[in-house]
Amino acid sequence: MIPKIDVFKCDGCGDCVKRCPPQIMGIIKKKAALLVDLCEECGICFEACPIGAIHFRLPNKGVESTHEAYITPREATPNPGAWSVGVVRGYDGEGHSKLRSR
Repeated sequence: MIPKIDVFKCDGCGDCVKRCPPQIMGIIKKKAALLVDLCEECGICFEACPIGAIHFRLPNKGVESTHEAYITPREATPNPGAWSVGVVRGYDGEGHSKLRSR
């Protein structure tokens, strides 16, 4: 798997750079960076990161959408009538209950 660096979490400490066996990592603009093409995918950078800024992602090669949920387009415009906003005041929306007390 290919390591991915979350630049929003990375604080540029350099622990992953020091531990990378092929030495393909570096610090660019105070954030960790790596050469993906030369990565050995060993996972040592993931283990070395003290704040968990390195994650692994699977390569996206030859993936086809086979499920119909991925093929069906979304609704062009949302239906505002189906939204419920705020506190429901009553069954009819005006604060009156449709059920009458006896």
